[in-house]
Amino acid sequence: TDKVKQNNAQSTLSLSHDKAKNVQLSPSSPFFQKLGVSSPNGKPLVGMSSKLRQCQKFVEIVGKLVDNSSFIKSFKQISTSGAVQAPPTIRVIDMGCGRGYLTFSLHSYLCNNFLMPENEQKANCKPGLTVQTQGIDRRPKLIKEINGIADDLGGEFSSLRFIEGDIGNTGNT
Repeated sequence: TDKVKQNNAQSTLSLSHDKAKNVQLSPSSPFFQKLGVSSPNGKPLVGMSSKLRQCQKFVEIVGKLVDNSSFIKSFKQISTSGAVQAPPTIRVIDMGCGRGYLTFSLHSYLCNNFLMPENEQKANCKPGLTVQTQGIDRRPKLIKEINGIADDLGGEFSSLRFIEGDIGNTGNT
């Protein structure tokens, strides 16, 4: 009877349609909370489910492109060879960033997947990548608000900045 109960439990589990999704960013990430996308337990706030899915899908697509890029492949070869060089930089510019949902998401993904923790850099004498992200939008009040969010988050978001401008007049920012 124990074997029957075990088989029934296994079949019940395998019939479930609620399966954990493999996502690149935790829905409970502090930046999602500060941007008003999710709650501390990772549940999307009212009307934000599609925004959370959009951020996850964007990072999934761009993350694969970055991971398969010649830049990352050459960096991985250098870092495993033991050669010490100045850390290369991944630089992202989001023109027309709006509230920065995708900008914050991609920045967080890049930092979490390509930055080497400081303690490992010192111990192994290998450089990590640096990530610099800049969002550009025309609305000064919005820029001030989302820079405030990045400042409040600190840490990996200290290299995320938003500036006022438009696509036609960005110059060398």
